[in-house]
Amino acid sequence: MEDELQITLTNDYAFKRLLGSEENKPLLQDFLECILDLTPQQVLDLEFMDKELTKEEFSDKTGILDVKLKLTDGTVIDIEIQASWNASFIKRTLFYWAKMYTADFKAGESYDKLHRCIAINIIADGFRLNDAIHSEYLLQEKTAHTTLTDVLEVHFLDLPAAKKAKEEGNAVGKRGQLINWLRFIGAANKKERAMIATMSPVLQMLNEKIDVLTLSPTERKLYESRMKLKSDITTISETQFSAGVERGKSLGLAEGEARGSRQAKLETAKTMLTMGYPIGDICKIAGLSSAEVEAL
Repeated sequence: MEDELQITLTNDYAFKRLLGSEENKPLLQDFLECILDLTPQQVLDLEFMDKELTKEEFSDKTGILDVKLKLTDGTVIDIEIQASWNASFIKRTLFYWAKMYTADFKAGESYDKLHRCIAINIIADGFRLNDAIHSEYLLQEKTAHTTLTDVLEVHFLDLPAAKKAKEEGNAVGKRGQLINWLRFIGAANKKERAMIATMSPVLQMLNEKIDVLTLSPTERKLYESRMKLKSDITTISETQFSAGVERGKSLGLAEGEARGSRQAKLETAKTMLTMGYPIGDICKIAGLSSAEVEAL
């Protein structure tokens, strides 16, 4: 008999399969209300922009399986699970935000056609920017902190920080609901997930759907391959980044930090080469050019 699969929503395939479907749209709406402080009416008619998992995604070894949607006012939102934080993630997030912002814009059109775009990043481990559970970044004037425009919005949700704040889980309002959501997403096992689900009718519904989720052999293989990928990247990020920075620091603090970051990228690329990753994928994850990778 095949072992029971322990489903976790930190797996991007499971997250997209469950929260990126029409059937479970009300659950995602609740999550968005908590993150973006929206009313139920503002997310009532959200539209999924890529409902199905494509054949390319089934075979893609490193591509992120995100949930992309559009609100009735034209706002485009992209939700992504990231297994572990790394030095290049901020630039990567802005790069994908820019692609999302200009995706449907055609030459000659009015710039008024460009819509607000929001990137929501759920970080499962190693978030380093601050100690907040929920960080929101906007374009603001440096001194007065007045907002230039609302078209750019980037959110980071730190799962370990939410787990530490479990005593706030009974708090009223959207902050308490968001903490419960994040603790549920980050739950390591079925028992922990069921306990957290008791705090919210929405999470109870989602937990029941997870418990009865049946994966075909192909889907199970994809789920497990995504888990292995996340484990590989976490190992690479933590071990090689630390080794590279420490090696660089011996050259002096300022120069060492810069060289250490560079060394970390090279160490990441070398490790991925030994693991058999394609050069194109290594370039994306390590933040190096193909020429730099080929020279290793």
